[in-house]
Amino acid sequence: MSSDSSEKTQPRKTKRSWLKVSVKHDLGPPWLVILTILAIFLASQMIAAFIVDLVMGALRHSSSISLNDSPTSEFFYVLLAEGIAALLAIYGVKKRSLGLGFIGLGRKPNRSDLGRALIGFGLFYLALIVISGILTIFFPDLNNGSQNVGFNDLSTRADTALAFIALVFFPPLGEETLVRGYLYSGLRNRMRFWPALLITSVLFGLAHLPTGAAPGPLWAAGLNTFILSVVLVYLRESTGALYAGMMVHMLNNLIAFGFHFHL
Repeated sequence: MSSDSSEKTQPRKTKRSWLKVSVKHDLGPPWLVILTILAIFLASQMIAAFIVDLVMGALRHSSSISLNDSPTSEFFYVLLAEGIAALLAIYGVKKRSLGLGFIGLGRKPNRSDLGRALIGFGLFYLALIVISGILTIFFPDLNNGSQNVGFNDLSTRADTALAFIALVFFPPLGEETLVRGYLYSGLRNRMRFWPALLITSVLFGLAHLPTGAAPGPLWAAGLNTFILSVVLVYLRESTGALYAGMMVHMLNNLIAFGFHFHL
């Protein structure tokens, strides 16, 4: 056997043990990883919407119930969408005969994850304040508009509790597994750190552009999530796991929840 063919079957040598995976058994080339992520995202949204509409229609004898009809239906939509996305990502990893450690779920959380999360959270807000302040000077309308997060009618404490759980806890679990887990890990096994970080963060920011309450892109949300993703990717890289990033994501959503609902 020639030396060229033997090199192709050897694990890729990197400083991170979670990246020591043979190219023959990883998640595929970067374009395939990105397309898979887009397919999982769209499938999870469509399946969740279909199930919620089906159940709400059966309960209320109507097939035209909106997802924003009640906090309960919105809660289950977010639960299903994030859960399905995470499960499909895990299924894709297992189908490739890879362990969960490849996407950052191979060990239990520990105290160092909490410490790194607190440091990462502080760095994120420092970077957000500085970068947003500079860009606002040149683009005064950058922060105009508010994000549409659903849950438009919180009339009881129970409604607020459902919105809190759905918006603070569910997205960090689903999005970290899908984006910093499947997407970044798949890219990183074929690419260097900075290109993989930039592609992951740009895609994450673009996914949040059309979430404004008014028509048109919400540039502030795109910028915020891009900066957040840079920090989350660094935590994924440095810890070899998703837990510190999940904590930072939850803390960010907690603060955003308070501001959005004026708590």
